Amino acid sequence: MQITIPTGRYTVDAAHSSVTFTTRFVIARVKGTFTDVSGTVEVAEDPAKSTVSAEIAVNSVHTAVEARDEHLRSADFFDVANHPTARFTSTEIVPDGERYTLRGDLTIRGTTRPVEFDLYALGSGTDHTGTFRIGFRATTRVSRNAFGVNGNVSAPGGPALIGDATDLTLEIQAVVAS
Repeated sequence: MQITIPTGRYTVDAAHSSVTFTTRFVIARVKGTFTDVSGTVEVAEDPAKSTVSAEIAVNSVHTAVEARDEHLRSADFFDVANHPTARFTSTEIVPDGERYTLRGDLTIRGTTRPVEFDLYALGSGTDHTGTFRIGFRATTRVSRNAFGVNGNVSAPGGPALIGDATDLTLEIQAVVAS
């Protein structure tokens, strides 16, 4: 079933949105969240002409382990002192049935690379306060090394303990821009 999102300009509601990542550590996957996200979504009559821009305050990384969070903020990983934000700007949205392909430029740690998200419109509706909302889910897999997020150690005589492939999931609610 194709979901229709009303046209207009929307701003990301950070309190009801999440940007999460998962990466392999030794034999399991570790999950983290960026809690400070902002952005705009321009929904056009022709979905292919819609645009998305987002910014993440990288120092808002949260993995539920403060020592790990501090290490992720360091120059070994995100280097937030020199690169406090990550950014995404869409370049193309391609409808494909119930999903879309969202292409754009992702900048992390000062390095910009093209990425492609699987994007799903979750719908729209009015909440209990009368605020109109739209919702999306977007997922992709990126190489953290391609963005210069290289921190790692190796097991004695073995492979790197932290995997390169990182899954990103965005659960976004946005409200009409004021």
